[in-house]
Amino acid sequence: MPRLIILFIIPLLIFSLSDCNQSKNIKSNVSQNFLIPSYARHLKGLKICLDPGHGGQSHIPDYKRGPTGLREAVINLKVANHLRDLLKEVGVEVIMTRIDDSYISLADRSQISNENKADLFISLHHNGINNPETNYTSTWYHGDADESRSSLDLARYIQQGVSDALQLPKTPSTGLYSDKLLVASGFGVLRLTECTAVVCEASFYTNPEEEERLKNDEYLKKEAYGYFLGLARYAEAGFPKGILITPEHNSVIKSKTPTIKISVKDGIHERGAWMLKRQQIYTNSIQIYINNETFPYIYDPESDVITVKINDKLSNGIHLILTNLVNYYGNHSLPKPQQFKVAPPAEKMMLNAWTDHLPYDGKSYVGITVKATDVDGFNIADDEVIHATTTHGTLFESEDNSVNGESIFYLQSPTEKGTAIVDVVYGKTKESIRINFKNIDENRIVGQVRNGDDGNPIPNAKVDISTELTTITDRNGHYFIDKDITIDQSDRTIIGISKPGYYPYSHELVLQPNQSVIHNANLYAIADGLFDNTAIVLDSYSNEPKTHKLIVRLQKLLEFAGSRVYPIHLDTTNLNTIDRINFINDIKDEGFYLQISHKPLENGEPTVAAAHNRGNRTTEMFQKKILEQFNQDLFKTSIDTIQDRDTPVIQQTNKMAMTIEIGTLKYLDSTHLSESMVIFKGLWKHLSNADEIDEEKMDRFMSYFLDSLGQVK
Repeated sequence: MPRLIILFIIPLLIFSLSDCNQSKNIKSNVSQNFLIPSYARHLKGLKICLDPGHGGQSHIPDYKRGPTGLREAVINLKVANHLRDLLKEVGVEVIMTRIDDSYISLADRSQISNENKADLFISLHHNGINNPETNYTSTWYHGDADESRSSLDLARYIQQGVSDALQLPKTPSTGLYSDKLLVASGFGVLRLTECTAVVCEASFYTNPEEEERLKNDEYLKKEAYGYFLGLARYAEAGFPKGILITPEHNSVIKSKTPTIKISVKDGIHERGAWMLKRQQIYTNSIQIYINNETFPYIYDPESDVITVKINDKLSNGIHLILTNLVNYYGNHSLPKPQQFKVAPPAEKMMLNAWTDHLPYDGKSYVGITVKATDVDGFNIADDEVIHATTTHGTLFESEDNSVNGESIFYLQSPTEKGTAIVDVVYGKTKESIRINFKNIDENRIVGQVRNGDDGNPIPNAKVDISTELTTITDRNGHYFIDKDITIDQSDRTIIGISKPGYYPYSHELVLQPNQSVIHNANLYAIADGLFDNTAIVLDSYSNEPKTHKLIVRLQKLLEFAGSRVYPIHLDTTNLNTIDRINFINDIKDEGFYLQISHKPLENGEPTVAAAHNRGNRTTEMFQKKILEQFNQDLFKTSIDTIQDRDTPVIQQTNKMAMTIEIGTLKYLDSTHLSESMVIFKGLWKHLSNADEIDEEKMDRFMSYFLDSLGQVK
């Protein structure tokens, strides 16, 4: 009898399972030749960023072209469009980094993905090499295997899907490659992208037979279908994840030593699959990171809950939790951290006003700083709302968010005498301060300093009306100075305002007894602030004194404009090429690498030769601006740049690398001054994306720059 029952149950289960998992082979509207398998339904709801490589470089002769001129950028976009259509058909939200033949920088491609909070990022490429026989598929991930676990999962499926679709006759010993095999810091487009990300080189357009196939749109659809199947199989394997139970995601808690509980999900159970009760993840794969640090945990397989006990007190503020898991398909968790905020109540609040008395002139105002700390004496969490009320006068705002434990309120005086009681409340903690409105002998000089271009407040600006009376603007750009005119009988004074990166400001003020002077001022960024976030490594392959003088002068110009400059030419003089590249790559800042050298001018050569990484549109446009400036200010030279693909210092540094050779070695030494100015102006034009620099702005910059050096223009 038991045997009969078993025989009956097994066919029933087989029938049931086959019904649940049956592939319906739904035909795609994209092409009648490609079927959408039922497992592609697991892609629904994902957000995938497709990045068609290159674009906007058709003007470069022979750049990324096959034997008959077929452009890689065109192929990449066509395949991406076909893949987009397939993905949309199954409910994927698709983000495209480009939709036409335009140039998009690597940083911008990553930014598009990051801003859209993509789940997956795929950069679609085709490869090129001097050997026309080479032709295979390769997929690239960032860094080491431990750095890119989920990206390696995606890479495996993409590699298999595209390889199976194209059926190229040759396969490499491995189709998966780290980007650090080619670039010391990895591919920028992978390094800067926050989600799971890969680059796939589907085939080689430099192979004559492959180039012919790539001209056929049906072949490109087949390639896109390979990507699609790879993605569908990847999604079918499920995405394991940990879900915060306590504290919940985005919750606010008071305890600094919470017991954290995380629910384990293998990414398959939620589909109603017939499985063992326990979530099918490898228990030895569990890793818990809090703020990028690993934490010990206890995993209960019966409840599928991870428990993390916090023994050392967490700081106040937001904490990120990342749970790494591997499910029985081998898929790793996507890098999507959850968070909670530790915000215990304030034990103490200290109130401090600029002054405790103001004239009742209806325009004066006083800043009141609130410092809130918890029972341990630490600042309360950021972005906590603190409230204020007053019995007299008017508050600019009745609430303010804490920053480093502080909030600031501004109380404007009324037109009649009186005393204001300002109550400040955070949670159950309340403190008060009194401000008197009366006749005063002193002068109050108050105001706000803003950026004249965008109107944003400028904190930490220095404000002075004498060497003795100096203050600093607060985080909202407000300042306060108390001047006693009974000591200094003058009714006029000069106010000066300054901050590094901005042109200084001065203005004469007229002082009157028992009145505040309200003086708001605008500061303007030096060189429009274009250089503020720019890092430049300056180098030279020669020891020429003239080159050294040029680099020193250029460094001063760039730093004065706000750039971070790394002059390494003296440090790398005796280094071989490999050590020089490593030295450059060890500089953490992203930015430009500019190698400047002088040489004698040879017959038939351009006076200035500018080379950059082949196909890098950013460095090409930068150098064209410099070459145009040489033509405009000094001498005629070609504005064609050299599309370099051989020079190691250009190819292997992790910066946007360029070289400039100037054929004026036998000219007067003083030409380094004008040459440094030409390079500086070229960068200014490049950063502002302009053909000309406003003369008034340039004159102002040079006057201020030379004045800082003690020179006259």
